[in-house]
Amino acid sequence: MHTALACILLLGSAVTAAPKSMFLFKDVLQSNTTALTTAGFNTLLIFRIGLTDAGDLVYYSTGGAGEAVDAPVVSDGAYTGGTTLSDKIRSFKSSPGTLVDRVEVSLVSQDTTFQIIRDLRCGPRGNLDALNNDDEGVYDLTSTVAFAQMLGGMGLQYTIAPYTNRAFWADAVSRINNNTQQLLDHVYLQVYDGGAGNDPAAWQSALGGMKIAPVEWVVNDAKPGEGTSPAAARDEFVRWFAEGAVEGAGYWNDYDVEKMGSSYTEYGAVLTEVFG
Repeated sequence: MHTALACILLLGSAVTAAPKSMFLFKDVLQSNTTALTTAGFNTLLIFRIGLTDAGDLVYYSTGGAGEAVDAPVVSDGAYTGGTTLSDKIRSFKSSPGTLVDRVEVSLVSQDTTFQIIRDLRCGPRGNLDALNNDDEGVYDLTSTVAFAQMLGGMGLQYTIAPYTNRAFWADAVSRINNNTQQLLDHVYLQVYDGGAGNDPAAWQSALGGMKIAPVEWVVNDAKPGEGTSPAAARDEFVRWFAEGAVEGAGYWNDYDVEKMGSSYTEYGAVLTEVFG
């Protein structure tokens, strides 16, 4: 597993003081890269990489028409994603006028990724700065900590995107971080859908004072009631920022921004207005 991850994870680790993030649910080869990199976001999280039983990696995303886009990227320890994909990911931080200084990839638990990590008890570096843990069901502390420490040993940062199970994440943060190393440096707290009602201040307290970057769902037609306009997001972010609980914020997801004809510029402007 260490070999497979090492094939795709390599640009150097950047630490953003105030994450202004967008989760990329749409296939990065189809998204509006210029808009994403110039609208005010400094952090992009590619959603999602899955791990197969063989230890290979697959990039699961969504195409412009909503179709599943499943692209094997590592097989038998060798990168198979092609230069088009790697060049696109690299361009997020290198294209003219880009404001992005951090790119992460999200590992999620809708498939068997975290079960495999748990069972392997593992152990990534090229185009990414950090791995994001979006575990929503396995919650195995031993493998979570071991995996984070393995990433740290390779010069990568570690982040989480929780929506529930605060006690588990508090334990994980305390074990992963210590007085000399803040390996787990950002918490992208879901405040929509299953995480609706989450209070950043309560999570900050539970996580030992670590500031939170809440993530709102943009206007969408999948669950319209969970969608948040730029103006509504601004009101929430301003309130939480005034309480001292948040260090930045972000949105789920780019696919819905483009599908609904919303504005990257308006959503990004909220983040730069509130967080600088």
